[in-house]
Amino acid sequence: MMTSATIKKGFTLLETLVSLVLLGILLVTLNTFLFSMSELWGGGRDQRLFDQHVRAATRILKETLNQTTIGPGALGCTIKDITDVDGVVAPRITFLLTDAGRLADWPEAPLPDVDFSLFVNPERGLILQWQSRLEIERDLNDIHETVMSPFVTSIAYDYFDGDLKKWKCEEAPIRDTSGSAYLQPARLRIRYAHGNFKTETVIDIPIRRRGASRP
Repeated sequence: MMTSATIKKGFTLLETLVSLVLLGILLVTLNTFLFSMSELWGGGRDQRLFDQHVRAATRILKETLNQTTIGPGALGCTIKDITDVDGVVAPRITFLLTDAGRLADWPEAPLPDVDFSLFVNPERGLILQWQSRLEIERDLNDIHETVMSPFVTSIAYDYFDGDLKKWKCEEAPIRDTSGSAYLQPARLRIRYAHGNFKTETVIDIPIRRRGASRP
């Protein structure tokens, strides 16, 4: 026999309807929040991918330049006039690596002692041209190329003026007034652009120091 003290079990129809309405409101609110977050996250996807590419390309270039000062006989980087495939002479950053590593996609067996030159093609980006000193008929073979980044638009050169105690950025390397050689810049400015995204990174040019195996 049930008394007034007996606890009611189950929900009434009204309570069930109210619960369903509250659950529906909660699900709609949660769905709206998740959708808004996905829009914000997706809207910045291109920027994140661009930034990741810039960091990766800059890191590889920095590591490559550091390799030019490591080991006996390492000469570091220099700037020389290079004649391209169209016969145009222009200054480029050049260096020698005993092992080209991942920078080279050899058509046949890899060779040591690889000469590199770095330049920017406005339509193709930052490019490394390379050729081993041991290639047979070196002068007749095509120079190999590796595109380091399709988003690089230009390279600028930072020089430090010891007299004025200030940095100066040049769009082209400066020639030594006492000869035909180029002055060695202290830093490179690598400029990237893709659509509306633009940025610039600065890389120190390593110096080969006597008695040291690393810069």
